[in-house]
Amino acid sequence: MAVSAKMTSKGQITLPAELRKALKLKAGDRVDFRKNAEGNYELVAKPLRFEDLRGIIPYEGPPLSGDDIVKIVEKTRELRAAEIAASLRQDDEQES
Repeated sequence: MAVSAKMTSKGQITLPAELRKALKLKAGDRVDFRKNAEGNYELVAKPLRFEDLRGIIPYEGPPLSGDDIVKIVEKTRELRAAEIAASLRQDDEQES
């Protein structure tokens, strides 16, 4: 499969949808460009894995299990959704 893309003046390239789908890439994923034995470069997908997030948020305390982390994320999402809903209600009230 040959796919081409055009580079912008800033050196940015948008990977064509066909290639993103084939590599199973999503927003935030990284790619590596590796030089092979023939001197050509290969694009290697580096999807973000759960393990890649280790240490991203400072935490002091006992180790958390995966289930604990899922519960914290779910609770955080609920709180954020409530904040957004309250903000929208406040905006609606101000417009009235």
